[in-house]
Amino acid sequence: MTLHVAHCPLCGGADAVRQSEPEPNLYSEKLAELLEAGEAQLLARHANWQCSGCGLIYKREWFAAPALRALFGGAVARHPRGWDTVPGRFSAAGLDASAQQWANAVATGFEPGVRRGERELLSIMDSIVAPSGFAPGDAVAAITLRDVARFGHIMPAIRSSIGAPAAFKRFSGFGSGELWDYLAERAGPIGSYAEVGCPLWGLLPHAAKLGVPAVFLRREEPNYWGDGCRQEGTHCLSRLLEDRRIAAASWSSVTRHDVVGLFQYLDHLREPGAFLADLLARTQSAAIILDGMDAPLAIQHFTGWPDGCMARVAERFGKDLHLDFDAIRPSGNRLYLLAGRGGGGAA
Repeated sequence: MTLHVAHCPLCGGADAVRQSEPEPNLYSEKLAELLEAGEAQLLARHANWQCSGCGLIYKREWFAAPALRALFGGAVARHPRGWDTVPGRFSAAGLDASAQQWANAVATGFEPGVRRGERELLSIMDSIVAPSGFAPGDAVAAITLRDVARFGHIMPAIRSSIGAPAAFKRFSGFGSGELWDYLAERAGPIGSYAEVGCPLWGLLPHAAKLGVPAVFLRREEPNYWGDGCRQEGTHCLSRLLEDRRIAAASWSSVTRHDVVGLFQYLDHLREPGAFLADLLARTQSAAIILDGMDAPLAIQHFTGWPDGCMARVAERFGKDLHLDFDAIRPSGNRLYLLAGRGGGGAA
């Protein structure tokens, strides 16, 4: 259920150098189970390579569509980070639930549950803006050492420190007014706005609140979440469309939009070059958010995008590339705004 990728999926070049190996995460655990393979072996086999021509990072061994559908349609059918932006998830009650599940897993020795709990608790710690009454390093040490008693002693101070989550991280997503203002300044006035990818963590509600036509574009993609992305029976898109000011349309719709946002989406796609050509034929500007390249490309992501590679994309499609949205950098993400030339402020 794997495919060999002989050429760069962006420029078609055949020469590449081995760049890194993915680190273990939820998706490597689930893929190892699905493919009945050792997790370490799986990670080594699906190493990251960097194209010698355009600089794109990609995997020379990738997963066939049936494996991807099994992953995103079954094993991890609910997009964790999308649903984590729903109000109430980053809360004292959410902390208590994650801590209890983690403690139970530690007590029973259930390793997948322990690792899941560690990820959830570390994400909560990472999203606290102003810790009070405890040292974050002590909490992180208690989690990584699986010291339930020590973490329980710190819990009251952690609970009282939970307020609004840090911007652009797991529990806040990308629905920031600061991000919108930046896009409007650099790309020019936004008369219509659309997004593709996850319905729950973007700028569509903010656009609708401002009275800007806001459209979610439905696009089928095996390496992404789909019909199974539900919480308590409600699909993620249905949750978004509870705001009646937001519409949905097919990706095949010919309607043009001033700006299209795709947040943590491009790196999932098997044919990113063809997708970008299609995207930039239907919009003046594209706001692309991706993981930064400080850590190895994750197992579930087919491509990684260094700044120089995205600069080549901008030149190819006749766009200005804006890289100076510094507010997003502490989260580990990067914004690449491909804007119509002459549309806004300086690059």
